[in-house]
Amino acid sequence: MSGWGADGWAVQPGQGQRVDTGPNWLEVLLRGAEVEGAVGVFVFTHARMAENPPHAHLGFMKILYVLDGEYEFRVGDATFAGGPGTLVVVPRGSQHVFTTATGGRVLFVCCPAGNEEMFLELGRLGPNATEEQLAEVRDRFAMVPLPGDSSYVWKPTRSSE
Repeated sequence: MSGWGADGWAVQPGQGQRVDTGPNWLEVLLRGAEVEGAVGVFVFTHARMAENPPHAHLGFMKILYVLDGEYEFRVGDATFAGGPGTLVVVPRGSQHVFTTATGGRVLFVCCPAGNEEMFLELGRLGPNATEEQLAEVRDRFAMVPLPGDSSYVWKPTRSSE
């Protein structure tokens, strides 16, 4: 090894680990296990989503960077819209949600790592996972729904079409 330190690496398009979640899918580009738990990174490809249940992650914060498509976001009480190049910060423990009228792709960076592992776990469970299995994963990864009405889904008031 030279004085430059440890070797880095590159992940080329399509070389990440694909996880199918129904009409949406993601590609895990970097697992926390590869970088001492510091960060997890994945690209989420979304179909159109007119509504989405809000939730919070108690174990990590997230940065979302829109690559393609138009999105509506709510993080805490803040609401905003954005397309390619928009960066959204989701503090640890903040309720958050997004929708997209166009479909698109978003780069997720989670610090410390964890969100990518949750999706890998959900992918292993597959589409026939029981509610008990899903609840166990949510509990293990400290994902909590919006307090109160568990049937609440967020629909943006401003149309992005």
